[in-house]
Amino acid sequence: MTVVHLLRKAWPEFIVLFSSMAYPIIRIVADVNRINLPTWFEYFDIPTTSLFLMTFILLYRSEEKDNKR
Repeated sequence: MTVVHLLRKAWPEFIVLFSSMAYPIIRIVADVNRINLPTWFEYFDIPTTSLFLMTFILLYRSEEKDNKR
């Protein structure tokens, strides 16, 4: 029960973490020529997007804590 509660509380962080982990795996598999990536995927900057999202999430959470006080 506590794992479900933790996942519900921190789901944005988990989504960003999993997408950040999936990106290099997909790139490595594509470099080995196991899959063909679409051209839009090569120009999609997932690491920078993940960094922006994590910064936004942390700012939102800190502001949320300040409003509770």
